[in-house]
Amino acid sequence: MLVQDVPVTATRQVTADSVDGDTMVVTRTLERSIGGTEEPAQELRYAVDRETAESVAPPDDAEGVLDSEGLVFTLPIDPSTDDGEYTLWDQTTETANPLEYAGTETLEGRTVREFRSTAAGPVADPEALGLPTALPRAALAALGPALADLVPPQVAAQLPAILPQLPAQIPLSYDSRTEATLFADAELGATISGASTQEITARLALGPTELEVPFSTVELASTDRSISDRASDTADSATQLTLIGTVAPLVALGLGLLLLVLAAFLARRAATRRGSTPPPAATPASRPRQRV
Repeated sequence: MLVQDVPVTATRQVTADSVDGDTMVVTRTLERSIGGTEEPAQELRYAVDRETAESVAPPDDAEGVLDSEGLVFTLPIDPSTDDGEYTLWDQTTETANPLEYAGTETLEGRTVREFRSTAAGPVADPEALGLPTALPRAALAALGPALADLVPPQVAAQLPAILPQLPAQIPLSYDSRTEATLFADAELGATISGASTQEITARLALGPTELEVPFSTVELASTDRSISDRASDTADSATQLTLIGTVAPLVALGLGLLLLVLAAFLARRAATRRGSTPPPAATPASRPRQRV
């Protein structure tokens, strides 16, 4: 079935499964609906460094953790704007691609840094995405009229002659190109907003030639409500971090100063007492005479 201009909704949730020293294992759950049809939820597990947010080797006892490189779901605290500082992992092509700084702006009262990345290459695991790896010859014949607008005219004209020579199941492979934009909180690195456009092209082996057919184009962007909720959650987290990172040390500093003042006061008081203590009683030989 070929569909076009249908609504797509998607939600992504990242949860921390376990922590082992500086390594955290997280699960990224993606739920997507295309044209009102729910797709099976996709759960992916990664191991990341708790401080840098970069991919790392998983703990020995962690199960089902995928290999990855670079950043997976967020940027670190106070993300850098230097060129070449980060790469973003693309699970479709299983490649890490440069994440380039593109500017700073404000979203819902939060200062955010814009980053962009492009991932292009063969789809590493079509079955994991629910993509068929073969197309029945009969299905290709039925798609002939639809393909006429998608392939060069000379190729479409040759299909009737080529079809009888093809195997019953025609191998399929795919290429993917994803352009992603994300807006990361300038303080905490959390993603406040994001957008992506993914184009997948199918490649069919038609005897001595290979036919490339646009398979799907999916455009996603954060909703206004999502941006507002993320900004609010991030602001709350920033407040908590401020309490831990700024206020607490100031309180400790205040207590330290108070203790120093108290110590100085006690020392001064002790010295005053020593200065006002009467001298030992005079001996009879040295006792002064009283005048009447």
